[in-house]
Amino acid sequence: MKKLMAAAIAATALAGFAADVTASQACDSAKASQAAEDAKDAAAEEECACPFWGFASYGFYSGYQLYGSLVNPEPTLQGYAELNANLSVGDFSLGYLGGGVWSNTDLTDRRRNSYGKAFNEWDFNVHWGYTYWFDDEKKWGLSYRTSVVWYYYPHRRHDHMWGSTATTVDWNHYVELVNPYIIPFANFVHEYHESDGNLIEFGAKKPIQVCDKLSVVPSATFVWRNSNYGWCFPHYGQTENWNQVGSGIATMKLMLDATYMLTDNFGIFAKAAYCHILDPDLRDAAEAAHGADYGKYKDFAWGGVGLCFNF
Repeated sequence: MKKLMAAAIAATALAGFAADVTASQACDSAKASQAAEDAKDAAAEEECACPFWGFASYGFYSGYQLYGSLVNPEPTLQGYAELNANLSVGDFSLGYLGGGVWSNTDLTDRRRNSYGKAFNEWDFNVHWGYTYWFDDEKKWGLSYRTSVVWYYYPHRRHDHMWGSTATTVDWNHYVELVNPYIIPFANFVHEYHESDGNLIEFGAKKPIQVCDKLSVVPSATFVWRNSNYGWCFPHYGQTENWNQVGSGIATMKLMLDATYMLTDNFGIFAKAAYCHILDPDLRDAAEAAHGADYGKYKDFAWGGVGLCFNF
């Protein structure tokens, strides 16, 4: 249901999500989404002479993917926007503080009876980030971002009554080792209200500057979750019984992000991903079509194209 969300390393952040980045996400997003991927972009912007900076993106996606599972296998529109302020005391940087919002609109009626259709999810986040540099050239450093994400479903059908609102809240901690080579990262997610579960995304990415205007970021991400974090994974039995599939490495995602900057502040992005359920029990559940759309698809490709901005 959730959670994600530029040039060089910022390609992922400007392209979206979150996420959680989350800060949701944002980044891939992003969302949780979405917000996680944004931390690297934020680290670079920390040094900007302007005290305020931000970025935004909006695009068309072949489906709504989160944590290697399909929330909606049919086309959607998704967007993310974020504004930050640099913090400092004299010459000493205190990082940056900001907020962001991610949105989803389904382009088909597949989930209309449960979630509505247009702008059927809004994810709001507040976040703080900081990069500790190991060298004066700022080629090696440890980047950290913490964010609280509030997920809001304005049209969600609940207890067979239209008009009721469902929400949940995540607290995310995203870290990555900044370096000129391959960047390892991890995003620690705790979800309140809905499942009170824990999830960890971890992997590595390689920013590649193809030319002045074009950058690509291949990445590999794995997802571990405990048994409480079951809402986006298939499960046996009734939907309220989240604990019938145990903890473990759930999914893998291989992704390629590409960003082409038409000007210093405006560009286009494209991304493509292949997702694979790793856990044998989850694959069995997907085979039996348990868990509605969440995690029902064992292996799938997913992608999107859109516009990105930075300011």
